[in-house]
Amino acid sequence: MRDVDASPRQPVPSNSKGAQRRRRLARGVATWERDRSLCAERVHRVAQLTLTIADPDPRAAIGRVYRFWRKVRQKWLGTRYFCWLELQRRGAVHYHCVWLNPPPVWRTNLVRWVQAAWGDDRTQVRFKQARTGLQDELNYVLKYTDKMKRKSYQQRYDQVPRELRTFMTQRTEIPVPVLEEHCDKDIYGYSPGYTDHGSYIEPSIYLHSRREHVVPRGGHCSALDKRRLRSLPAARAPGRGRTANRPIEKDGHA
Repeated sequence: MRDVDASPRQPVPSNSKGAQRRRRLARGVATWERDRSLCAERVHRVAQLTLTIADPDPRAAIGRVYRFWRKVRQKWLGTRYFCWLELQRRGAVHYHCVWLNPPPVWRTNLVRWVQAAWGDDRTQVRFKQARTGLQDELNYVLKYTDKMKRKSYQQRYDQVPRELRTFMTQRTEIPVPVLEEHCDKDIYGYSPGYTDHGSYIEPSIYLHSRREHVVPRGGHCSALDKRRLRSLPAARAPGRGRTANRPIEKDGHA
């Protein structure tokens, strides 16, 4: 941990449901990216998906994205993804997703498969370069968590049913509490409200210090010691024509 210069005091953050969801989304993408950067699998391909719900009632989206990714995981064991909830101006739910190393085009028509798995509502699949595509998507979601102007309607989570998750990802290889301890973190202090010469000063927060996660060149990040083995296809037993049941990975969520 290293100290930083004193920063200007800021108003105490909102504790509304929408504000809490936005903060969880920012933490969620940070821990997912930390897990991805520590895992052994390299990123060769990136697909960006959008999954839209036609019904303007947000409750119509309950369970839809969970069932979609369950189909993906059942067909391609070990799928790595991050998706988060957006709202359209009319209030309908829309999911933005990043899929790492999707099946190559010579194995399956991913555009057609995604549409069939999602259902009658609209979908979109775009393929990105592995070198820049992932970073572009990470930059987008981090910027997205701070949208408060022209597209602030995309973050109006206060009226979203609690059954809808703000984000969803595959089970991380390293437990989330461990990942959070190995992410950069700003430490804030709290100043209560007080009266000064007859004027009331509102409560505020200030940046106290910053914890930075740094691994020296040639060093070893201790988070890897907590890494869970990924589920792999079971070996086919001799003399049998079927493959043993494959375990299904569970979702990590806010």
